Amino acid sequence: MAQPADTLRFSIPEAIRYAVQHNPQLKATELDETSNEFKIKEVKSSTLPQITGSASGTDNFQRATQLLPGEMLGQPGTVVPVQFGTRFVYSGGVQLNQVLYNPSISTALNAAKESQSLYKLQSFKTTEDLIFNITNIFVQMEMVRRQKELVEGNMERMETLIKITTIQFQEGIIKKVDLDQLKVNNTNLQTQLSNIENEYAQLENNMKLLLNVDVDQPVVITRNNESNVPVSMLLNTEYNTELNILDKQIQLQHLNTQNLKAGYKPTVSLVANFNRQWQTNQLFNGSSTSGFNAGYYGLNVSIPIFDGFTKKNKIAQSNIAVKKLELNKQYLTKNIQTQFKTATNTLSQNQKVLKAQEENMRLAGELYNVAKLSYTEGISALSELINAENGLREAQSQYLTAMLQTNIAELETMRSSGQLSQLIKTKQPK
Repeated sequence: MAQPADTLRFSIPEAIRYAVQHNPQLKATELDETSNEFKIKEVKSSTLPQITGSASGTDNFQRATQLLPGEMLGQPGTVVPVQFGTRFVYSGGVQLNQVLYNPSISTALNAAKESQSLYKLQSFKTTEDLIFNITNIFVQMEMVRRQKELVEGNMERMETLIKITTIQFQEGIIKKVDLDQLKVNNTNLQTQLSNIENEYAQLENNMKLLLNVDVDQPVVITRNNESNVPVSMLLNTEYNTELNILDKQIQLQHLNTQNLKAGYKPTVSLVANFNRQWQTNQLFNGSSTSGFNAGYYGLNVSIPIFDGFTKKNKIAQSNIAVKKLELNKQYLTKNIQTQFKTATNTLSQNQKVLKAQEENMRLAGELYNVAKLSYTEGISALSELINAENGLREAQSQYLTAMLQTNIAELETMRSSGQLSQLIKTKQPK
């Protein structure tokens, strides 16, 4: 039988750090960074000498025959068949190619380096989303936990009331229908509690998924009041990750245009070659083997003259891509402003609703206590107590809903204002 795993206990900052270290989606984006580092090295390698070696061997077991005029061999008026070369020919050599001037390489290197910044931004965006989702789920878990506590408190009051009402029924003070009504309400509370526990379990599983822990691993996350941060009501697009990513994409597209334009310029490279060839009619017979060296070096200059307007059309496409990205940036900037305005308005409204619902729940609690006292003293009917109890439950539900909406609105405001991104960057190790 498998032993139960030890419970993992985190504060919310600890849970975030654990998720950042273990979340597979974040690790995948970080691998993109690592891959691009090798891309940069790949581009740099093209500026280094390219050296290749070669070797070949041929067995001319049936050498070709050519007919030569007999005058060449002292046999005028005839044609003489002649075989040239040796049966075995083998050679080895080395060739060097060094780029001296190629503007496309320097542009490609700049693009690769700037791409690294883009991958870092994408990794940061994944981190930001991960932190937001963890915090969002934690807020919901806290609200469900509070809801469970309230329902359990309601059930305790209901069970006490059922005991009192049962005695009154046995003494003939109330009717059985009144007792049954309380039992129905108690069953409804039990059902509500079961639904709450199921909702909490689902949120807990979602949290485990983000933490990348086994679904059967017990996890407890506690609130750290010292980590609370006041919500900024000022918009700072400098820290908006989506906007930063788009700016980097525009910059990379400009570099792509430069790279295409560099294709109009000539390229210069140094080439050098050295070979040695051996010829013999008998293998492994050094005395009958003849060797010859050959080598050269020089400059290769490639000058583009006409490519059928291929580069021109590619440059036009790249310029259009830049314009599209700039239009996307305009839209994104306005969308960020709209999201921030909506988030701040929602937060302000939810804060007012929360304050009103808190007072409403306090009044509903007082009314319930008065109704319970009046009922136990026989002053009022059970229906008044049930109405007060329903009112209290409704007030509690509205209060928790307002609290959840307020906390989520705070998170949305922090994200849309750039505050969440700023906080993450200031806490990241340098």
